[in-house]
Amino acid sequence: MMLSKNTKFIAIGAVTIALVSGAGVSSSYAVVAQANGSDAPLYVYDANVALVTDPAVVFTWAGDNLGAGTDAGYDTPSYCPAGTTGASTFLATVGNERTVGNFAAKSVALFNPNPAVAGTKELIAVNLTPQNMTAGTPGQAAVKAAGGKYNLGFACTTNSGVTVVKSTYRTINITPGTGNYTIEALTAEAPAPAPAPAGTSGDVALAPTTTAASNGVLALTVPAGAAASFGTPSLVNNKSTTIGTLGNITVNDGRGVTREGWNLSATVADFKNNADPTNIISKSQLGVAPKLVAAGTSATGVTAAAAQVAGAALGTYAFALGSAANTVGDTVLNADLTFVAPQDKAAGTYTSTMTLTVVSK
Repeated sequence: MMLSKNTKFIAIGAVTIALVSGAGVSSSYAVVAQANGSDAPLYVYDANVALVTDPAVVFTWAGDNLGAGTDAGYDTPSYCPAGTTGASTFLATVGNERTVGNFAAKSVALFNPNPAVAGTKELIAVNLTPQNMTAGTPGQAAVKAAGGKYNLGFACTTNSGVTVVKSTYRTINITPGTGNYTIEALTAEAPAPAPAPAGTSGDVALAPTTTAASNGVLALTVPAGAAASFGTPSLVNNKSTTIGTLGNITVNDGRGVTREGWNLSATVADFKNNADPTNIISKSQLGVAPKLVAAGTSATGVTAAAAQVAGAALGTYAFALGSAANTVGDTVLNADLTFVAPQDKAAGTYTSTMTLTVVSK
């Protein structure tokens, strides 16, 4: 069916009625960047309102060419941005699609007065017939005579038609003299990736092999030839007082299966004067303050025992306690020592031995 100008006017009116009662079709179409620089795809329909996609189809200079925003029909809207105040159809040499003053041919395009969404700027069945473009320099007749590559489309404008805010067009190749032209293909929309299946699941069999844990031993490590370190004695309240440290000892609990915990105790012998072994100072004069050493300790749940005060120390006492289920691994311990000699004892070096014993709970 060939469309006369009057017929096209009636068709546009029918579309307007449909748009008032429903939403615009083009809202569901993605904007695909075009290789020729167009801001959006422009679909063209011939005099029979059939979509033309074959770039070999020949249009005549005066033949009907209708532009639409989608491939769903010649009457689907094209949209201009918010704030647009005017629109023009145009023929422009390549690179001049955004400069109104450089349009080789142009004509005013009218917005749909009753858009589907109030306030939007819709163009419906845009008239792209070159012969109908009555303005521009050098004009449509000169373009027809000269032929060549042009862009054919419409521009959305502001500032009384001077500033182009959106330019949508197709590239055409015009035969000199006759004005017959072909339209280059659109840049196709990339197909949407297939959605991943929802709720898909699969099973992976898991069957690790285990081996029974071995139960190690509980042991105390004291360096060979270990000896406490004492400093130079000084008088405190007129009593000879010597400060020292025991040195690190290590409890190793390798019982990873039973995890019973342990108790560490200390026993101190009386101190004898090196020059006169009959000159004895009681073991109660050695103050001992056990402490945990962080470096090298991997076990948890160990508590150092309360300090023994010099002058009132017991001969045998708790040094540290390891709670059940926590103490697997190494525990490094030390102690601060304070030796206070009675005032009636001769000056000299006094020796003794501390025996440390670890037992399972």
